[in-house]
This record gives sequence, structure tokens and C-alpha cells, in this order.
Amino acid sequence: MSARSRSTRAAAALLSATTLVIGGLTVAASSATAAEGCRVDYTVQNQWPGGFQGDVKVTNLGSSISSWKVAWTWPSSEQKIQQAWNADVVTSGSQVSATSVGWNGSLGTGASASFGFIGTSGSANPAPTSFTVNGVACTGTVPTTNPTTPTQTPTPTRTPTQTPTPTPTPTTPPPQPSGDLYVDTENQSYAAWQAASGSTKDLLAKIALTPQSVWIGNWNSPSVSQQQMRDATSRASAAGKTVSVVIYAIPGRDCGSHSGGGVPESEYAQWVDTVARGIVGRPIIVLEPDALAQLGDCSGQGDRVGFLKYAAKSLTQAGGRVYIDAGHSGWLSVDTAVSRLNQIGFEYAVGFALNTSNYQTTSDTQRYGEQISQRLGGRGYVIDTSRNGNGSNGEWCNPRGRALGDKPRLVNDSTGLDALLWVKLPGESDGSCNGGPAAGQWWQEIALELARNAKW
Repeated sequence: MSARSRSTRAAAALLSATTLVIGGLTVAASSATAAEGCRVDYTVQNQWPGGFQGDVKVTNLGSSISSWKVAWTWPSSEQKIQQAWNADVVTSGSQVSATSVGWNGSLGTGASASFGFIGTSGSANPAPTSFTVNGVACTGTVPTTNPTTPTQTPTPTRTPTQTPTPTPTPTTPPPQPSGDLYVDTENQSYAAWQAASGSTKDLLAKIALTPQSVWIGNWNSPSVSQQQMRDATSRASAAGKTVSVVIYAIPGRDCGSHSGGGVPESEYAQWVDTVARGIVGRPIIVLEPDALAQLGDCSGQGDRVGFLKYAAKSLTQAGGRVYIDAGHSGWLSVDTAVSRLNQIGFEYAVGFALNTSNYQTTSDTQRYGEQISQRLGGRGYVIDTSRNGNGSNGEWCNPRGRALGDKPRLVNDSTGLDALLWVKLPGESDGSCNGGPAAGQWWQEIALELARNAKW
């Protein structure tokens, strides 16, 4: 058993409303010269009363360019951009221009770059109907030029179809989902670090200045939870980084133990959909710690497999990269973990998560994870290393003598490991055990112990 904690940061309230999702609206634009051509795909990914999340994809159909500037005019005077990521956006009245930001500026023929934004709108939110890129209007085609003096070996004229399938070839990989992990400054460790001084501040910096997950559960209203998701993912996207988020509201959560709770069975799907509408960019999502490991262990779980399937689908369709929590190597056998993960399936989830809030060493967990991954056709996985620096002593609730583990990082190697994450927030109590306060409350004594024992 492994208790879970939650972030206790209060988020600002947001009006609860049904979201309209508009996908794949494509507006093409063409070139004034034969050597140029471009395509712009404008998509409204999420919408809520008075606001929306937009995405713009620019595809170069002409000669290679070193930078791009896309421009359009809003159909409504009420439409405005409040925040953008992966582009420098300038507005003047209804006129909008967005310029590449270095890493995504160089586009070869057929290559694409995207940027996103949070916008405001009135009751209607009409899509722009025309765009320019580097001053050239786009239709999605390249006009053909007949050479006036052909040679015996003329240069072939590119003749793309009306709907080309570009192959992105940016010079530097985009920062999402690759790139650095995001340091959340809206948690208890950061507040404690800011308030500290001297050697205490130095120790707490090891926690506060390290990327940690944002926990979202039903301790807040659905609208506030949605806003918490939007806040965290917007800030990470604007910084060009990847944030990890924990969804923790499954009916019968933690079987009524220290982190017991969850939403009623009849409300879970709606709760998940509401939170999903707050997703901006491509966050990593650890789905429902303990839920699969505790499958069938207590009453009140309802259709837990169905709940997890639905949540994976909803969160993935909103932009999340979902990893289904599967306990740890000291809890489930490989056979059991594989069997339960297969019940959920991977039509939407990209992989599974291990060791959330537990203390199994990274090496042991990776060996366990590789066995599961191989049985699942090479599915990727993430490991919580937040408190596993000294391994486990057999206890799961506030054990003493533990240490911070490996620093979080994204992994791109020949193994199934996708990332080391700090899913559990070091310094937050597992529950009222071993001298600790209630689950989720800040416990500075244990935070300093974890930091002091770290091997880095």
C-alpha cells in the first residue's frame, strides 16, 4: 500500500461551462511568387465562455526559410490573444503577427512548426479565413513557373498536391514533449524555500528548484481543478518546457486510507472531461496512482477499468501524454501488472508509470519496468525517483532515513524508459503516521532529511 499526497495550492475559480472543441479547421494561403508557397492550419482545441485555446501550424511549401512570420486579422473585435508559446506574438487592434522563436524558425521544404495561444472571444468565435507567411498569402499550393530559357537538364518544378503531408525537419527538436521539465513555483516546497534562510534554504533549494508534478484531484471543485490544469500547462508551454501532472480522483481512491476519497462513480467521467478541457500543450499525465494496483481490493470502486479507459481517452484527446500508474516492483508481480495494464489497453495511453510515491530504487524499478515493457510490445514508462535515493526499508508511510532520488529528466535511449520524474512532492506527508501530519501537508523536518541525505 502506498499513500498519496496532493498539492494544497488553491487555484483561482473559473466559471464552469460546457466546452466546445473544434478540430482541424484548415485555412490555406498561397504565394505571390512562383518560388514561394505555404499552408496554415488553424485549430481551436478547447473553448469555454469568453475564452479558448488555439493552435496554429505553419507549413513551408516553397524554398527553405530561416525564420517565419504568420499574420492574420480577427473576424471579431472581441477576439484577442492573452498568452502564447513557441512564437513571439504582437497584436494591433484586430491585426495579429506571430514570429518564430529561434529553434523553430528554420523550415525546409515541407517542414512545419506550430505555436499555441490562449485567447478571449465574445459569444461567437469565428475562425480567421486568410493568413500570410513572411508577407505572402497562402492557399496551400505552389504556383508553377514555366522557365523562359530551359536548359537540357531543367530543374524539376515541385508539384505538391492540394493537401501535402509534410515531414518536419526542424534544426532543433521542439521543446515539447522533449526539452526540459518545468519547475512549478506554485507548490509548498517553493513557498518553504522562499521563507527559509541560511543552510535550511540551501537544503530546501534541492527540492523547490527541481521539476515536480502538479497534483489535481477532487479536493477542489471541477472548475477550479480545470483552472489549475490550465494554469500549470499554460505556464509550462509558455516557457517551452514539459510539465508532469497527476490525475487523482478515481472513485474509491486509496481504499479509504490516508488519501481516501475520489469523486462519486456517477460524476467521474464529467469530472475528467472538465479537467481535460484545461490542458494546454502536451503535458505528461500520470493517471490515478494506486488505482490499478488496488483493483478489486475494496468496495466502492465501481467500473474501475472502465473509468481508467475513459480517463485515458479524454485526457489524450485533449493533448495529454497519459501514463497509467501500475504500482511498483514491491507490490505487483510482472504478470499481474501486465494483465491489469492490458485490461485498460493502450489505444490512448502512451505507457505506464511506476514507483509513484514509493521508495524502490531506480535500478530495481527499471529492471521491473523493462520486463513489463517487453511484455507489452515495448510500451514506454516513467519512474518516480523523488524519494528513492536510499531505497526502501519496507515502510511506505513516512519512513525515516530516506533520500531524494535521481533528478528528473526526459530519457531518449534504447530502453523503454521515457522519463525520471518527481511525481510525489518531497516534503509533503504520506499521512498521519511515523510522526507526520495529514496526507499532503508540508512537513519541513522530513523535507530537510530527504535533502540532507541526497547523494548529490
